[in-house]
Amino acid sequence: MNRRKFLKLSAVSAGSVLTAGLIYRLTRPSDPLHDFYKSTEKVLRAHFGKERAAGIMGEVRANHASLIPSVPYIGGKENIFTEWLTYGVYYLAVYRVLKPLGCSMNQIGEMIYKTYEDMADYPKWFLRIVGKLKYGKSYTSRLRLAAEESQKRHYPDSWVCSFVKGDGHEFDYGLDIAECGIWKFYVAHNAQELGPYMCLSDYVVSKAFDKGLVRHHTIAERGDRCDFRYKKGQETFVYPLRNGWPPGSSINVDSI
Repeated sequence: MNRRKFLKLSAVSAGSVLTAGLIYRLTRPSDPLHDFYKSTEKVLRAHFGKERAAGIMGEVRANHASLIPSVPYIGGKENIFTEWLTYGVYYLAVYRVLKPLGCSMNQIGEMIYKTYEDMADYPKWFLRIVGKLKYGKSYTSRLRLAAEESQKRHYPDSWVCSFVKGDGHEFDYGLDIAECGIWKFYVAHNAQELGPYMCLSDYVVSKAFDKGLVRHHTIAERGDRCDFRYKKGQETFVYPLRNGWPPGSSINVDSI
C-alpha cells in the first residue's frame, strides 16, 4: 500500500482503533528493512538527485548483503534485541557507502535521522495506535524478560542490560544498557564514529510513538551505560537532541 492510498484510507477510518489495528497488521511488510530502503532512497534523492540516489541504494543493498555473513547470532527472533541489531547493521552499510563519497559524519547522521522521520510520516492518531500495539504492556514485559536473560550472557555479541522498574511519577520504566550489540558490531568493523549518530534515531521513535524517552548517556559517547527512561507523555530528550535536528551541542565521535 502506497502512502497516498493509506492516507485516503486513514481519512475514512480515523478514530477506529479496531480498523487502524487491522491496517497496521495487514500492511506491515515481511522484510523488516522494506521501509528503510524506501525512506533512505527518498532522503538520498534530496541530497544526490534521483538517478544517483538509485545507484547509491544499489551499493547500499550490496554492501548490506556483504555484511550479513559477519552478523553474529544472538538468539534470533527469540531475542528482542535481534531487531535492534538488524537496524544497526543496515546503517553500517549506509555509512560504508556514503563515507567514501565525501559525506561528513554530520551529513550521514542527518540522513539517518531524516530516514527515520520519513518512516514516521503518518497521522498522529495512527502512530499512537501503532505505538500501543508495538510498545504496549506486552512489549515492556518482553523487554524485562530479555534484560533478565541478557544477564546470563549466552551470546557475547548481544546486549547486557538491566530493567529498571519505574514509580509512575519520574518514569514508567527504564533500561540500563551495560553492553550494546550494535556498538560491539561497529567496533568490530572500525565504525565507532557512527555509533553516536545511530543512537539519535531513538529520538524520532520516541516522539513518533509518544514514548517519552529521556536519555543522558550512551556507551557510544563514552558513557558507562545507556540510561533509557520512559514516561508516556513526557517530552522526549535524547542527548543532545531536545528539539530535533540539529543537535544542540557537539557529538563526541572519539572511539573508546
